[in-house]
Amino acid sequence: MSICEIEMGRRRLFWDIKKWASYTVWEHYAHTFDEFVKAYEDAVATWPKGEAPPDENLKYAYEAQELYPLGLAALRKGDRNVWRERDDGYLSDAAFAASKAMNGITDEYTNELEGGERGVPKYTVWSPRLEQLRLLKERASPAGGVYVFERVPIYADWKATAFIEHDPEPWANSSLDHDPGLYDTVPYDCPPTPEVRPESVKSGERVTHSGIWEQVVPGLPVGQTEALNYFIKGTQAPWIDVFNEADGPGQQTVEAVAWRLVWEDTRYLDGVIPDESEYLNDYSAEPEAVPPSETATVEPQTGRVGANQPCPQAGFWWTPAKENSRHYFDRGVSMPDFPDSSYGATIWYWDQQQG
Repeated sequence: MSICEIEMGRRRLFWDIKKWASYTVWEHYAHTFDEFVKAYEDAVATWPKGEAPPDENLKYAYEAQELYPLGLAALRKGDRNVWRERDDGYLSDAAFAASKAMNGITDEYTNELEGGERGVPKYTVWSPRLEQLRLLKERASPAGGVYVFERVPIYADWKATAFIEHDPEPWANSSLDHDPGLYDTVPYDCPPTPEVRPESVKSGERVTHSGIWEQVVPGLPVGQTEALNYFIKGTQAPWIDVFNEADGPGQQTVEAVAWRLVWEDTRYLDGVIPDESEYLNDYSAEPEAVPPSETATVEPQTGRVGANQPCPQAGFWWTPAKENSRHYFDRGVSMPDFPDSSYGATIWYWDQQQG
């Protein structure tokens, strides 16, 4: 993976982690979940048997609706313990209760698969309004909340581990590369990350500042890794999970590491909610194709173009679908496709370092 690719991944991951620690985003999901609950209540009350969702899920929905306002009120004051697994971890608990409330609202294919040899599918009639309820569920699910939750070990003798694993490279498991559900919610050309600060902690020590930290990776310069995590002040700095084939059930192999502070999250401490509307934008749209016959210089609007589409601007482009892919393309030529890539669809990105 080139330095250019690492830098782009770092910028996008930083942007996304900061987004999921945002008051505006959590307020949005709380309101969207209220819309889901209203639709769910109507479905339980009026839809016929075989189509209506299970009414027992409503108890979890009401629990989430009680927790969301408590978490938002605390976060407005800069209290980030709302994502910790403890009594005042309101947003962590709200997201968990919401997921239980929405459990079972799957797609038509999964619904049929759940029947199979085990019995009758959950829904014997898959109607357009049931599909709409499923889509509303997807819009109300805060998938990126995993970035800021304090991850508590499953077993008492386990150690807390970071979200991005050391397997075998610090950027190998960046969720932006492997989770298409999150991939479409991040701009393709994010601003540079801040200069790394001198504060550092080691695994097992208490985190000194809430914010985004980078793993200290031997052999890599400061600021050139995608191993970013959001830590909450006062929590225990985590270890890194190390894959070990000898580990059995309940066993864990970890590696102690050091972490450097990249960005301290001081938002909302003054009681002010800044403009964070950019986090609610849709960044999944493809740029419009530029006809080869046009000669005017056009700056790419998103710095992104799909395979088999005309190159929107002459210059150097790269794709994560192929190693060492950086290449100069003339405007209007068809961008290559690598259909056998493990990355899935081939997407080309404008290289910010031309030349």
